[in-house]
Amino acid sequence: MKMVGSWLFLLISLQGYEAPSTPKVNCLIINLDYVNCIWSEQGSPEVNFTFFNNRFIKDHMEECTTYLQEKSNAVGCRLSYDKSDRFRTLTTKLVHQNKSYVQNHNLKSMVKLYPPTNLSVEMNKDPELNLYWNNSKNNQCIESEVRYRINNNKWQTTLIREQNYAVPFPLKSSRYEFQVRARVNSHCGESEFWSEWSQPILWDSMKGNNITDISGSSMSVWKPVLSLVGAMTLFMLACMLVYRERERLRFILIPIVPNPGKNLDDNVEAWLHGSKDICFQPNFTERVCPVREYRLVPQAGSISESESKLSIPTDQSDSLSTCSSSTSTLPVTSENERAGFE
Repeated sequence: MKMVGSWLFLLISLQGYEAPSTPKVNCLIINLDYVNCIWSEQGSPEVNFTFFNNRFIKDHMEECTTYLQEKSNAVGCRLSYDKSDRFRTLTTKLVHQNKSYVQNHNLKSMVKLYPPTNLSVEMNKDPELNLYWNNSKNNQCIESEVRYRINNNKWQTTLIREQNYAVPFPLKSSRYEFQVRARVNSHCGESEFWSEWSQPILWDSMKGNNITDISGSSMSVWKPVLSLVGAMTLFMLACMLVYRERERLRFILIPIVPNPGKNLDDNVEAWLHGSKDICFQPNFTERVCPVREYRLVPQAGSISESESKLSIPTDQSDSLSTCSSSTSTLPVTSENERAGFE
């Protein structure tokens, strides 16, 4: 009975115990250019492992020269690649202290390409909508998958070997959206992995254009609005500037008229010089005109020659001209003679 109780206690204790997980290495050929081996897919490792591989050569091991790190811990290794390496066995080994984990990898189906680039759409006369693109590797081993949708409806997909695709008789007043991805086909050892989808490209039947960036297309709608707002803002600023200058010119050219209800203190000249930009110099110079004077003298006698003429002193300044005045004499008649005339 004691032995049975001990075994039951041991089983109950082991139910809550989890053995440490064995690190697993996953290797993938990237775009037929290099090999990435990662051992962090189960989470970031708590320790730093040392990675060894045989470089696709039997009975050969060497340490990784290019580690991939995350949070100061090694999480992967990048290896060089040759075309024939896909059909060879890669052996990897993770080592930490006195523990090591060895794995063999067959990479024939472990290839992931870069997504296609340079998508373009053209409409021909058939009518037919033609889509073109470039794969990251231009060889006969690449197949592509095209998907498109009309007016944001359900995607339609097609698998093709070429690098072009045609949509016959596109719908009028519709917008088409295209994307492409690629992988190694079955003739060259089919890959399990497709590339990521390419950047979408849009074609609008009304505008007849294609746009490679959806965010850019939405921005094109706002571009005229922003341009109009900017133009209106500049126009308003220009009007404010012109109005300000106009008020300044009006103040200079047309001085403020004083209020007649207030006392001017006879300071008219100060008002005339109110604007600093106007220089007013009053000029009251008038031309002197000739004057003739007549005097009455008695008939019996005559005045002296000195009294018969009146001389007017002249001003020697350049601004004034001189005029002389003379005195004429008229005979004075007696009262009887005046009565006889009457």
